[in-house]
Amino acid sequence: MELAHAQEIFEQLYSGFSGYDIARNEKERTGLKDAGTTYGEVVPGAFIEVLREADPKPGEVFFDLGSGTGKATILAALAYPFSRVVGIELLPGLGDAARQVLARYDTEVRPRLTPEHQQQRIEFIDGNFLEQDLSSADVLFAHGTCYGPETMAQLTQKLTEMHPGSRVVMAGQTLQSTAFAFVKMKVMRTDWGTALAAVYQRR
Repeated sequence: MELAHAQEIFEQLYSGFSGYDIARNEKERTGLKDAGTTYGEVVPGAFIEVLREADPKPGEVFFDLGSGTGKATILAALAYPFSRVVGIELLPGLGDAARQVLARYDTEVRPRLTPEHQQQRIEFIDGNFLEQDLSSADVLFAHGTCYGPETMAQLTQKLTEMHPGSRVVMAGQTLQSTAFAFVKMKVMRTDWGTALAAVYQRR
């Protein structure tokens, strides 16, 4: 799908939607207030450009770790020919918000799109991404700016589940693992500033 069309649909789906308010309320409700749960949002055009560096191919599977209200996950589904896109989020209230947006997408948008988009599987999973099966991911995105050293070490080990040839787009951190080959670094705009996004390929 063309970038302009993807952004138009995205803005329609998230109009009047405050992910920051939902995240703040959910963190109060759950007591999960460590830095790793810090909420942030991607900028549509910038995220789509960064994801292009991972060279998504038709039929591949995309995972978004810490998917929040689903913005990066929905953008990936709109902009690229993934057969399946999966968002994983620790805070259930944010996952609920993402599923509400997905319900609108399924009702108002998907029926008007191409057969490729109509057949696409989009799902949001509640839980800790360190405890999920990531082995089916062909392209994986993680915005790790606020991940502590322990979380980053655990995630780096977890990502070795991915199959050879799969790609990781890691924003705000670098992968220190011989299991991955560095491909490219790119500056990615976010709603709060900029982050360096590095693309890696599983050896």
